[in-house]
Amino acid sequence: MNMNPLAITRLAANLMVTAFGVGLLGVYAVTQTVTAELVVWLGGLAVLGGVAQFLVSVFFPRSIRPTWDEMAVASHRGAYQFGYWCAVLSFWVFFFSTQYSTVNLDGAFLTLGVLLICAPSAWMAVAVLRK
Repeated sequence: MNMNPLAITRLAANLMVTAFGVGLLGVYAVTQTVTAELVVWLGGLAVLGGVAQFLVSVFFPRSIRPTWDEMAVASHRGAYQFGYWCAVLSFWVFFFSTQYSTVNLDGAFLTLGVLLICAPSAWMAVAVLRK
């Protein structure tokens, strides 16, 4: 896989966010709770990935144009659509789970935040690794 520095940084950032988010979802599956601090750490990791991508684009300006071809734009659009539908479906799953089972509202709300952060990153990582 021959990738430029910006594409490598984007892939690394998406993989880190996805791995941390899957870990948080695993913690939620076992303990039925996720703390707000862990979700903040996940958001901070996502912001750090964005900052890293910005810095790479500043230090390697020639890497920007080939990174944003039609396939990357389509993957980017697909990532946000996937994130949207994950959020909509998980909202309803957590709504009914909190109403008709022992799932607590705080944990469901924080887990929904984890899904909102991780779904686009997971889509982008899979799209890049699939090529």
